[in-house]
Amino acid sequence: MKHSLIDTNVIIRYLVEDPETVAAKFKGIYPFFEKIEQGALKVQLPELVLFEAFFVLTSFYEIPSPQAAETLDQLVSLKGVTMQDKGLMRSCLTLLKSKNIDLVDAYILALSRRKNINTVYSYDKDLEKNGLELLTIG
Repeated sequence: MKHSLIDTNVIIRYLVEDPETVAAKFKGIYPFFEKIEQGALKVQLPELVLFEAFFVLTSFYEIPSPQAAETLDQLVSLKGVTMQDKGLMRSCLTLLKSKNIDLVDAYILALSRRKNINTVYSYDKDLEKNGLELLTIG
């Protein structure tokens, strides 16, 4: 089965529209995602699209970070969603659900754990608080 890419605006429409009041041009979004959920349709979700969706949900729609992460984790887990490294992205989303950190810090932490790296060049104390040793520069 051939995969197509999926863009942020499709994900956002699915997550924020109300099926009862959705505009006519977006009505097909629900059957589309049902097919993805069943695995009848495969989509490739780029990591940057996932990150942009998180940003839009938390900034524009003001959804709390843990809730946005949970919603996106459910989306990533759909049978028809493929990603370059789905496990890494789900680990990142899990950190966002459980810790008060930003998206990039969650990604760095998830990646460091995956690769058994315990040091990072950074000034970010949140990374240090979450187990990484900050390396000095210079």
